[in-house]
Amino acid sequence: MRRVAAVGLLVLLGLNPGVAAAADPVTPKHPLAQEHAIAIDATALKPPKVWSVPGVTEPLQSLTAFKTNQVKTLQLRPGRYMFTTTTISFEFTVDLDGKLEYAKMHDQCVSGRGTSQLTVNCRFTMPQ
Repeated sequence: MRRVAAVGLLVLLGLNPGVAAAADPVTPKHPLAQEHAIAIDATALKPPKVWSVPGVTEPLQSLTAFKTNQVKTLQLRPGRYMFTTTTISFEFTVDLDGKLEYAKMHDQCVSGRGTSQLTVNCRFTMPQ
C-alpha cells in the first residue's frame, strides 16, 4: 500500500517512478558572473616585454608571465582591471556585454573601446 501511494504521488507530480528526476534546466548565469573572451594585443611593443593583468594572469616577476610578442585571450567577468608592464600601466573595464572601456586620455596608445580586443601601441606610460 505504501509503494502504491508513493507511485501515485510521483504520478501526480508528473514524474515517472522508473526514471530519476531530470536535472534542473540550465539557468542563465547572473550578468556579473558571465565571462567574456577579451583579446589583448600588445605586439606593437618592441622589444617584447612581460605583461600582466593583476589578479588574472601571472605577475610580471613570474617565469611564465605572458610576453607582448603574442596576442592572448583572457576570460574576464564584467569589472575593472589593470594592464601593466614594467613601463606602462592603465586601467580598463569590461562591461556586461563584454565590451571594453578605458580613459580617453589613453586613446593615443590604446585602442579597442567598445570591442572585445584591447590593443596597446605604446611602450611607455601615457601623459596623465
